[in-house]
Amino acid sequence: MKSLGRSGAGIVALAVAALVAACAQPPGPSAAGFVPTPARAPSVPANSPIHIDGPGKNTALDRLVVQFMVSQQVPNAQLAVSVKGKTTFSHAYTYRGLAASTTVPATIMRLASNTKAWTSGALYDLIKAGKIDPNAKVFAYLGITKPLPAKAKVDKRVYDITIEDMILHESGWDDSKPPYYDPTFAMREIARALHLKHAVGQVDYVRYQLHQPLQETPGTTYAYCNFCYAVLGMVVAKASGSTYADYVAREVAAPLGVRNVEISPTVGKRLSDEVARYYSSYGGLSAVYVDSNKRYPYPYGGDDMVLEVAGGAAAIATNAESMLAFMRKYLIWGVGTPEPGADWAREGSMPGTNTWAEQLPNATHYAFLVNTRQYIYGSNPNAFEDLQAQIERQLDPGLAQPLTHHFAEVDAIHAPNP
Repeated sequence: MKSLGRSGAGIVALAVAALVAACAQPPGPSAAGFVPTPARAPSVPANSPIHIDGPGKNTALDRLVVQFMVSQQVPNAQLAVSVKGKTTFSHAYTYRGLAASTTVPATIMRLASNTKAWTSGALYDLIKAGKIDPNAKVFAYLGITKPLPAKAKVDKRVYDITIEDMILHESGWDDSKPPYYDPTFAMREIARALHLKHAVGQVDYVRYQLHQPLQETPGTTYAYCNFCYAVLGMVVAKASGSTYADYVAREVAAPLGVRNVEISPTVGKRLSDEVARYYSSYGGLSAVYVDSNKRYPYPYGGDDMVLEVAGGAAAIATNAESMLAFMRKYLIWGVGTPEPGADWAREGSMPGTNTWAEQLPNATHYAFLVNTRQYIYGSNPNAFEDLQAQIERQLDPGLAQPLTHHFAEVDAIHAPNP
């Protein structure tokens, strides 16, 4: 699996089958332990607008999060930390007077691209069990080979794309090159092109992509691909004989003791433990209500995405503690298990959501979730990534020069510019 780590030089490419075999070994003990917070770290002022709830004490981390939330107007946040597999800190933050609901450690939030980590965990288990062949041609495996529109011409190389190519982001589609097309944020246009009166479904979404031009030869060039992981969510469903959501909840999350990994609905009532609102100042025509000319907020279909269709690319909601549980067993970036002494990180970013999860070299893991990313349009668009670099230094002072901005650039879901 193509992965990012600070223990190697740049981006490390590993074949899926080899990685599965190599990662079957249990992780060994880390040479470094938990580094205490400096005693002189200033506390959060008593009159702070940020309410903090949850176990553990680290005034330095609290102060960093509070400063970020106040300066960037972030309504709700969670930060959880584990050391050698034990959760030592789990705080929920609420900006009083700004947030529509109070955050507690059990509150779940959308993950954006950190959904791909759960998809990768499912793939790891299914590949290891022999239920998925990474070399299988992905569209033939799914039984989706006829394009839409029916007479559209398909580059024959599309039918050679394998499951492994999709995992490695080597599908051949590259939205960083002309025509700069990511179907993840074109679902309304797809539905209307197909003369639908409702949101496009997953199968028609895939069929419409078949005729889109390739920018590279499949299996040769890395190009970050949201569409790939929507398709891989469908692969998980077919291989397991279940829905994607049910398989991840039952076979990936439940064995970890996690019971709150769910698909966040694009519109309608929030899940029972879900944060009340996702914040964005921008809106657009709906990918759900495709016949309507009303503008909807970006996080609720106005960004031209239907979360239920994006599935394995972006649709999961959970809490920061559940991300820690995931990282005890699986790599946060890649298909495999944690690597002692390595540093692996993943960012998720889409309208109304920004998330970060990292496995640090000293066996400290952390997850940070917020329900906005409005700040990327402000005076400091890198504020979220800058915060991660500060958190990293608190949790692992021996960490080499952070590659925070590189991680963020590679793993994000980008809506159309407002």
